[in-house]
Amino acid sequence: MRGLPCPSRDEARAILASAIEPYIHGGVQKGYAATGAELDSVGAMFDAYDVGLGAPAELMKGAGLSPQLRDAIYNGYEFTQAGRKLASLRASLMAGIELCPICGIAPPRELDHHLPRSAYHPLAVYPRNLVPLCHDCNQSKSTSVADDPAQHFFHPYLEGIPAVSFLRATISIHNGGLVADFDIDPNAEVEAIVRTRLAFVLERLKLNERYAREINIYLTSQVTAVRMSFDWGGAAGVRQYLLAQAGIESGRFHLNHWQPVLLRSLAAHDGFCGGDFAVLLPA
Repeated sequence: MRGLPCPSRDEARAILASAIEPYIHGGVQKGYAATGAELDSVGAMFDAYDVGLGAPAELMKGAGLSPQLRDAIYNGYEFTQAGRKLASLRASLMAGIELCPICGIAPPRELDHHLPRSAYHPLAVYPRNLVPLCHDCNQSKSTSVADDPAQHFFHPYLEGIPAVSFLRATISIHNGGLVADFDIDPNAEVEAIVRTRLAFVLERLKLNERYAREINIYLTSQVTAVRMSFDWGGAAGVRQYLLAQAGIESGRFHLNHWQPVLLRSLAAHDGFCGGDFAVLLPA
């Protein structure tokens, strides 16, 4: 789980106006001719969203707006699809994001509405409510928002995800197989509510199950380097390599990305470093 650069607000009003611009389709007029005052009202919801760091609030559901305007904004999100007039918004939000900010497994392919479009129509095209996620994370994330703050997803743009090590992996080796159980370190230097929210995301998105499917593939890429490190320096050599590689991958991805977390945990496992890797990672 990591943060992302926050999109600019500069074009938010223009994006909104374009999304709801009236047009004729199949002989039927669609969109909505909003007044300046109505656009200002939606802009005030954008302000409230930023101040509240994307937390849910009734104000942003737009009860005071006309139903026609709410529906037009909701439907306007479809213009962000490839080849349509707001496709550049999708492209700009996706640009430079190599991996999903939640799982760190797959590239982001979809835009998630941090506050769901189904309930928060006025935020349907607000750039800061659109977060690039992979398909699995987007599908697993609920389309509703829990009342309990401990079950709120972190906002990758607006909330500072702690820059401390909080994800850990407990390694066990049985019958020639490696199991890594990821959890949130109870001793991590984060507030209790933050720790609870991190644990909620880990469980809600079934990240342990998804990481388990990736571990063997990933470790296969480390076979040669681990074996050479052992031949050169024994267990200490393997440990040194794993920690060095973890540092590289922390820099490339982030401190709590599952790969460097796994490497650091393997470096702390005496059996793996002492030769058990030979059974787990056959040549």
